Amino acid sequence: MNTTDSQYILNLTQEDYQKATVEVAFLLDAFASTIDNIMGGNTAPVGRIAGRDTASKLPVHLTDPTLDDIIKLLAEQMHAGFDFTLDGTDLLFKSCIIRDMCAVRKIETGGALCRLFHSYFDGIINGLLCRPVKSTINSVGDLCRLQTTVQ
Repeated sequence: MNTTDSQYILNLTQEDYQKATVEVAFLLDAFASTIDNIMGGNTAPVGRIAGRDTASKLPVHLTDPTLDDIIKLLAEQMHAGFDFTLDGTDLLFKSCIIRDMCAVRKIETGGALCRLFHSYFDGIINGLLCRPVKSTINSVGDLCRLQTTVQ
């Protein structure tokens, strides 16, 4: 397959991207709400399991990594939708595609979708660090702050 062939080129408009954003936001909201309802609000185990599974599939090899090493690696891997850093034990999300999806759906930032994502993110860190990780959302807004604890 030659990917330069014109039959493989998509001519997407700004309207196409906007429609896709609305659809993805709807699906994420539906997914998180359904899991939240099924689990009675305790979605952390689902997110962590999914995150550990993702970590096992990442094309990285780390030797004796620290939390800081992992956060830097993930920030680089996820830069298209997120901008986050570690400040001591606080994980700071400056920009976040999940926050943007919440805004599209007019749902509460820090709610079910955010909690599920951060449990998933904890699971990825757990899988790469080989130690349990738990984040607690301390504040949300233009800058989200999470207290991150490695056990």
